[in-house]
Amino acid sequence: MRIRDFLAKQATFINKAIEKYTPKGVPEKLFDAMSYSLKAGGKRLRPILVLESAKAVGKEDISDIIDIAVATEFIHTYSLIHDDLPAMDDDDLRRGKPTCHKVYGEAIAILAGDGLQSYAFELISSNQKVSPDKLLRVINILSHGTGIYGMVAGQAADILHEKENSFDDIEFIHTHKTAKFIQSCCEIGAVLGNAKEEEIKALSKYGLYIGLAFQIQDDILDEIGDEKKLGKKTQKDKNKNKLTYPSVFGLEKSKEMAKDYIEKAKEEIKILKNPEILTEIADFIISREV
Repeated sequence: MRIRDFLAKQATFINKAIEKYTPKGVPEKLFDAMSYSLKAGGKRLRPILVLESAKAVGKEDISDIIDIAVATEFIHTYSLIHDDLPAMDDDDLRRGKPTCHKVYGEAIAILAGDGLQSYAFELISSNQKVSPDKLLRVINILSHGTGIYGMVAGQAADILHEKENSFDDIEFIHTHKTAKFIQSCCEIGAVLGNAKEEEIKALSKYGLYIGLAFQIQDDILDEIGDEKKLGKKTQKDKNKNKLTYPSVFGLEKSKEMAKDYIEKAKEEIKILKNPEILTEIADFIISREV
């Protein structure tokens, strides 16, 4: 499949940029923990969405925004480090490797996550090629999507509703825990690509829809995925009575809902100059096995 090859190539490109922008310093153990988690692998979907959203609205030269794209991966990595902690999801493996707290201890893992989050915003605000007004808008979008009105709220709701089975809460959890961050990446790319407001709105809706589909697919993979491919244990959500789409709607209905979100996402971006790659990424979201 062409999109898989493309995404693998883009992930390699992002990995090189991560290597360039990974912070170094002392205490060494802290910086080693950040580097360890950053370089553990992954799809690099969020920085790819920043770059491809900018391209979709007509931006040709992305060299001036690579650091901003990388910053989104720093925030994603911070969220994974904290998500794996015993007080959260309590995971021993991430991408087939021991989680950060298993290697460096809980205290350093918490601080490594904190460090990556704050450094992401330092990296964005240090960009000298993008205008200050755009950088301010980028920071606002990203902090909103990953903070108390986005990812943090979703994580809190996920924890607070572990032992319930509410139809009302599942959309809130998935929207905030996962979709709002992905939505932010698409909006950021649009802003950096000098998009018109209608294009920004289209990419915002696209990001929200693929973000919801992405989390539903994650829920499905937790039920029926291959542990070796995923690099982590499956059925953890089910065993902990977590609120997931399969637990609320069933497996087949969840698959249908994910497909519906993807179709909505593709419809939104038909107005863009170059929607082809984003369209293929949308289809990839629900065909992936990791």
